[in-house]
Amino acid sequence: MKLRNILIAALAVSMVAIASPSTAQCLGDFNGDFKVTVDELVTAVQNSLDECAIDGERFVDNRDGTITDRKTGLMWEKKDNLDGSTNPADPHDADNLYSWSSSRIVPDGTTFTDFLFALDGGTSEDGVATSGCFAGHCDWRLPSVEELAGIVDRTQGTCGGGSGPCTDPILGSMQADGYWSATTFAASAIRVWLVDFGGGGLAEGGKNASLFVRAVRNIP
Repeated sequence: MKLRNILIAALAVSMVAIASPSTAQCLGDFNGDFKVTVDELVTAVQNSLDECAIDGERFVDNRDGTITDRKTGLMWEKKDNLDGSTNPADPHDADNLYSWSSSRIVPDGTTFTDFLFALDGGTSEDGVATSGCFAGHCDWRLPSVEELAGIVDRTQGTCGGGSGPCTDPILGSMQADGYWSATTFAASAIRVWLVDFGGGGLAEGGKNASLFVRAVRNIP
């Protein structure tokens, strides 16, 4: 018992020194008080050993047009109708292209005025409850470049030596092409980061261009 306590104390000191709450890779490793309990330590060590592996599949099809990412706690819009024909009336059509900005700087392109408005533009009869938003949620948004790059799967599609997008098939219809993120390119206010799902890499493009989009939201 004494040896176990010594090992736990030593590991606790090591874990605090290596990864503070702000740099911990896995949710739940630390509670932010700069102290490590035995339970937190066991969780952190286990997460480190299995690279934060999750029990079961990462992505879950909610069968309502959304996909839950159990690794990140994000919910993704699921696209459909990948047939080579656009349908502006359907925000989920995987062939639709949208601009990021009409003014080349602020987010006022069709990504925001048409696409996101179609998902979040609910109505209310009493001013208390809102309905009409996609899948019952009115907080859909464009993903950050980190979030968007997080669904690249290099074992799939062209990245894995086959064809199609570099994403898990459960995410549904997806173009092997560029998708807008919400993150502006730091070196130029008229450019924004995008993710190329045809090769899995990052790029930056002019905000007045037209690219594909996929919405995301945080799960409370």
